[in-house]
Amino acid sequence: MPAFKILGNLNTSPLAGDDFQLICIILGFYRTIQLVCLVPLIVNDIVRLYNGSDLYVEVDGETYGPWCPQYDEFNKLHGSFIVISEDQFEKYSLSRNSFSRLFIISAGVFMAIDIGWILCLWNFASIGTPTNPGPRNVFLRRMIFLRWTFINLFPIVLLVLGCLKVYQLRRDNYGCGEDEVLVSSPPDSSVQYGLFCALLVTYALEIFIWPAVFVSHVVYVLRRNKFTQRNRYATREKGKRLEMCLGVVFKCVSVLFPNQGGKELKNDGEMRDFASNLMEFANNDTQLGLTLSDMYVGGKLLARVQAERRVKAIQELQQTSNLSNEGKSLTESEGDGASDNGGNRRAQLMNEGKQRRRQSILTLQTEDGQNYVVMAKQLLQSQNREDAEILSLASHYAIYAQYVYFHMYAVLEEYLPDKAQSFIRDFTLGERLDEYSLAMFDMPYAHLYCASFENGITQTPYSILVDEMQRSIVITIRGTNSLEDWVIDLQYVPLPLEQIGASCGFDGTNHHCHKGVLTRAKWLYNDIRKKEVLKKIYSQDSEYKDFDLVVVGHSLGGGCAQVLSLMLRPSFPSLRCFAFEPPGCIFDENLAEDCKEWIISIVRHDDLVPRITQPNLESLRDEFLDVIARIKVPKYKAFHDVRAPCPESHLKKRNEKMLCPKKEIDRDTDFYAIVQAFRNERALKNQTGAVATKLYIPGRIIHLVDTAGAGAETGIYVPYWASKYEFNQVILSSRMLPDHAMPPLVEILNSLNLDEEHEVKTWHTEEAVEEEIEVRRIVPFSNPHGRLPMTLTAVSLGAFIMSIACAQGCSFVSRTTMIQDANGELYPGLGLDAGIWSYAVMKCKKGVSCESNITNIIELNVDDFEDSHYCQPYSDVFVIDGHWKLARIAGPFASLVGLVGLAFCGVATCTKLGKRSWTNMSVLLFLVACVLQGMQLSYLRSDMCTDWDFSSDMTAMAACKLSTEGILAVVACILWFVSSVTSLVMSRQVKHSS
Repeated sequence: MPAFKILGNLNTSPLAGDDFQLICIILGFYRTIQLVCLVPLIVNDIVRLYNGSDLYVEVDGETYGPWCPQYDEFNKLHGSFIVISEDQFEKYSLSRNSFSRLFIISAGVFMAIDIGWILCLWNFASIGTPTNPGPRNVFLRRMIFLRWTFINLFPIVLLVLGCLKVYQLRRDNYGCGEDEVLVSSPPDSSVQYGLFCALLVTYALEIFIWPAVFVSHVVYVLRRNKFTQRNRYATREKGKRLEMCLGVVFKCVSVLFPNQGGKELKNDGEMRDFASNLMEFANNDTQLGLTLSDMYVGGKLLARVQAERRVKAIQELQQTSNLSNEGKSLTESEGDGASDNGGNRRAQLMNEGKQRRRQSILTLQTEDGQNYVVMAKQLLQSQNREDAEILSLASHYAIYAQYVYFHMYAVLEEYLPDKAQSFIRDFTLGERLDEYSLAMFDMPYAHLYCASFENGITQTPYSILVDEMQRSIVITIRGTNSLEDWVIDLQYVPLPLEQIGASCGFDGTNHHCHKGVLTRAKWLYNDIRKKEVLKKIYSQDSEYKDFDLVVVGHSLGGGCAQVLSLMLRPSFPSLRCFAFEPPGCIFDENLAEDCKEWIISIVRHDDLVPRITQPNLESLRDEFLDVIARIKVPKYKAFHDVRAPCPESHLKKRNEKMLCPKKEIDRDTDFYAIVQAFRNERALKNQTGAVATKLYIPGRIIHLVDTAGAGAETGIYVPYWASKYEFNQVILSSRMLPDHAMPPLVEILNSLNLDEEHEVKTWHTEEAVEEEIEVRRIVPFSNPHGRLPMTLTAVSLGAFIMSIACAQGCSFVSRTTMIQDANGELYPGLGLDAGIWSYAVMKCKKGVSCESNITNIIELNVDDFEDSHYCQPYSDVFVIDGHWKLARIAGPFASLVGLVGLAFCGVATCTKLGKRSWTNMSVLLFLVACVLQGMQLSYLRSDMCTDWDFSSDMTAMAACKLSTEGILAVVACILWFVSSVTSLVMSRQVKHSS
């Protein structure tokens, strides 16, 4: 935080420097894909190297691959020869497919370098804190320049060479000549060729990212230029663009999900107020530079800070409550002559946490948005007739607020024409129609008299019913259930009520209301008057003229019900309103207080909607910025910490590890200076902006508090009379959204028992012992245990390289041969260098005719031959015995096991491992690699290096000594053993975590 500046205005927005771990993860995944393509190519190249299928033949200066007929002709002629005459050598020559090996080696080197770069980038991105980067940016800038100037050359070169090779391979009938018929499948029909092309595609995509970044920066500079900018970045222009973007988003959602409405969204000012408030909230004039990861980590930590404050206040609250109960219990015990039981009563209260329901409860109230104040609140009591009646009515009318969401249209579906927008019962019939009863929904006492299904920016679905049980007329209004409803929710700026009050008959002077809710309430008021439903119901001839009028609703419907009740009350003084989980910004403070006579609002525990007001959001933002500034650890540590579960007993300790106290915030950082300027600017704007007029939940508020505590399967709710000031803070918790659901609220209200005793959770103040949570850092080429692990890595790497090299050529042994005839006389034979997979072809020296010598073994002149520097794969003439096969199998497995050990060793230098894990893995792997590498020397006991009958009267006596590759195999075996011993020593000397 903020976005990392690479050079000038070129930055990594929306990522900060400490977000580069995400880039490392993406690049790591990308490298994994490339590795999946590269590994089969490596294996295929090694197999082709061992069986000689990587050899190309040159005939008269032209090179032909194994799929060409020219190669097949040479292969048939020389498949079993070890000597080539001068004429044959001039016509035919062998060459290896050097491009394949060069490409694979270069790709492997690039992979290794880039993985090291990724790990270093991860390490450097972990330096500092979100607000105080320290030397992090300097290191990151160097790493990016290193990639631009050096590392990116690898994929460019590999891509160019690969494309040229593909072009060269496919021209002129795959290099065989236009008139030639291929003797085998062409190379581009193999799986390996497809993986090769996929690898080239990944290189191309990786390379083209950087031009895209450059072009994006150029466009950014041009847009910021004074000649092209004009008024683009003025506040008004930004607001228009934001409004348009929001409108486009809603319109796209309406197209993708047509059942969610959105047909009336014209993007014609509907989102203007919200766009303006959003810009004010984020402060358009000050760039805070927050990234998505900052918001995630800061939000999680803020939730824990809020939880810690609540737990601390509850602990103090309950200590006071327990002491009060203890004193009361002691007094009762003394009166009964049982004073010795006082200690037992106290233990019972402190350990079991059981207390009897009282007439009041101590609650936590936030008046400044951050600090809690303990306040005494009145519980709803069964002895209080008014409390019992209100709770009974609330549970009764809650069913209507739920019904209007799901069942309103179902009642009339059989009787309405298609696409009908409203229904009004024909009052001239003078009888009760059973088909309009809600008996199918377990409400036989309710009858539907009017319904509207219109849903637009101003229209909202509602219905009017007759409740014979409570002798009331119920107006129930649907809450948020469409995109138009969401737009109305976001229009939360305050509007004056003078004109509405004058037309409806109440005093609206100096009073304000939620703009969107007022728009819906005005339409409801006018629609009901236009249809004359209430006029007919309360006419002198109506049998319902003595019924009470009740307005109910949930969420947005609850807010509309509150405003509509204000507008209808002058005509219906006995009107009552029940609003379930309404928005928290409906009326101004004075008007919200005046509505207590007829409005009842019900809020469930941590419900978010009743707490969403502009001042609350402003307070939440300020506290969020404080939490960001208090983070004292690297962001990746905070990220790992907030993702781990945190019991309430560990909140204080975990927060202390992540956050410094407010008084210790580093005030010398750029972020702190920006935040201070931001707050000063906001303080001036709030005097005249949306925050200047605060809106509250109107009426008397019943707060349902869950006393079961976190982790309980079912909630135990206690209702009490709350203050509107208790909802002055947005509570970030896992249940802030689920608590807004209407069906569970109906069940809770129906199950409440005011006479029930509850078991309240007891909070223990003693420090909980928490196991240290280890966050591991990946540090490439590190040596946290001294130099020994790095030495081990270097030795094992050398052993692996030599293990690979010893099987590459045809000089594992140098063989000398003596020919013994039937008389026992010895003659010098033709010696040669031989490998495990191929042998060195000899050729006649220039100017020497040695064809007679080739056919006459006894008269063979060894000095007439020389090494041709070509390796020929063994043909079927050579019999591969058991020792030979063992050498062929052991070599590749030694390299493979050693590579696994090398990888394990490299990771072990960066992490903590147990002693047993280290010993069992590293020592065993290196020891197995050593044994397998030694078994490769069994080639010295194969037929190639022992006596064998050349003919019926001649015996070839061969002797072998290790050549270049054989010596490398011995050295590799020794290094594998040294690695195993070093691992064993390290397991004894280094203190590992158990």
